[in-house]
Amino acid sequence: MEIDLAPEVKEALVDRWEPVYRSQLHYLVTWNTRGRRPVLKERHIEALQALIRQACDERDFELAEVVAGQDHVHVLMGLRPAQSVASAVRELKGRTSMALFTQFPELRVWLRGNLLWDERYAVETVSPLRLDKMRERLASTHRALFDPEYPEAWAAAS
Repeated sequence: MEIDLAPEVKEALVDRWEPVYRSQLHYLVTWNTRGRRPVLKERHIEALQALIRQACDERDFELAEVVAGQDHVHVLMGLRPAQSVASAVRELKGRTSMALFTQFPELRVWLRGNLLWDERYAVETVSPLRLDKMRERLASTHRALFDPEYPEAWAAAS
């Protein structure tokens, strides 16, 4: 099936090739602080979320949600098939670690060294149909940590 295009358009398209992707793979990535120490306070988490958003914008990762507890981080993101989960996680963990140590030197003391994140991480694939439910689950689970108005029974039930 040939599409009739203007000669100028056909000529411009001959030498031009761009990869087209129609799918996006969604992942829930979780990693911990070193030793699972509860060192992340609210100010650290706010800075961490901003750093992850910035890194995702620069690297063209679609960030769906980022939430953190005192000892772990959850990032729900979409990647193109050509992008590697391991590379994305390495980028996020490396950037945030360096920036947080620079911004908050007390973390280096609390963790007794130069490593903020544990070397391990967990990855879970998320279907597009479950994205909204996953966002709700992450928000409700972590709301109880910092919101005194949020009943603990609700957090336990989620």
